This record gives sequence, structure tokens and C-alpha cells, in this order.
Amino acid sequence: MPVDIDIGDFLQATVALIAIANPFAALPVFLSLVPGDNPASHRAAANRVAVAVFAILAGAVLLGGFVLDLFGISFAAFRAGGGLVVTLTGLDMLRRQQPAAQEDPAAALSAADQLLVPVAMPLIAGPGTIITAMTMAARANGAGRTWIVLLATAVVAATVWLVLALSGWVQRRLGTRGQAIVVRFMGLVLVAVGAQLVLGGVVEFIAANARPS
Repeated sequence: MPVDIDIGDFLQATVALIAIANPFAALPVFLSLVPGDNPASHRAAANRVAVAVFAILAGAVLLGGFVLDLFGISFAAFRAGGGLVVTLTGLDMLRRQQPAAQEDPAAALSAADQLLVPVAMPLIAGPGTIITAMTMAARANGAGRTWIVLLATAVVAATVWLVLALSGWVQRRLGTRGQAIVVRFMGLVLVAVGAQLVLGGVVEFIAANARPS
């Protein structure tokens, strides 16, 4: 197969996944979980999220369709469930008074867990990103083309790491009050995005299961 076609497919998959993943939207939550100006802490947390995002998307490419079929879960139901998680995350951001200080091991453990859920999934590797990766893999002609989508997910993970690793610079420019404003605004946006995912999933599920009278 010509190399230029492979490159075109790779670029198409990469651009689509990065656009849907949109790691910038996860910055307020990430900053609230990784307080302080320590660049090493931000890089370590970015490593954790980037690895999780790659694992989730690569797993979706290789096993996503099989897992959903195994449990009898439709794409519509998966989208609605992911939207509910996004909505709850947005509500939590709207209620939050200020970034929680991680002063005890239990709080630190909770923050580490929240780097995976909801930051890595579903804020970045959300239903739309996962379904897109699964669809691109399903459209590939044979297992030999799956590596193109897998390589695109690796680029997405690298982009996620870069954005989150530079979050300390963003935090310093915003300040505490600016960060609180951004967190609340993005919380409202996430509530709207989550509601749209839920409603879209419900409508799609009803339409797929509707029987003609």
C-alpha cells in the first residue's frame, strides 16, 4: 500500500482524536488536583494521565468492540453513561470553593485516583474519543492497518502530556482567583457537555430500539 495513503490516514486519525480529546478542557480539573508550583509534580501527574489515556485508547482500538459486545452494551448507552460522569464532574467543579490542599495520605490517594477518573477518563479519553478510535480501527482493512490508529493514540497521549506538563505555567498566569473563575466556568461547560452526551445517547438508544408500530 502506498506510503502517502498511510500517512494521510495517520494524520486524519491523529487530528480527529486530538480535536475530540481536547486536553485543554481538562486543565481546570487537573490544576485543582495538582496544587502548587512544583514542575516535577505536574510532570509526574501528566505522566500518569498520558499513560492512562494511551492505555484506554489503545485498549479501545484493540478490544473495545469485543468488550461492549461481551457485556451487551451499545455505543449509545456507553455515551450516555460517560456523559453522566462528565455532568457529575462539572457539578463538583461548580460547588468547589478552592483547590483542595493535599495534606494527608488519604487525600493524596484520592487526588491520584481522580487523575485517572475523571481527568484521563472521561474528560480526555471520553465516550466520543473512544468511539472514534474504535470506529477508525473497525474501518481499517485488516489487522495490519490497526497500527496506524495505535500510532495516532500515542501522539494523542504525547499531546496530553505536553499540555498538562505546562499547566503550572498556566496556573501562575491565572492566580488563585483567576483559577477559581476558570474552574467554575469550565464546570458549567462540562455540565452542558455531559447533558448533551446523555441526551444524545438516550435519543440514539431509543431510536435504535424503536419498533415500527
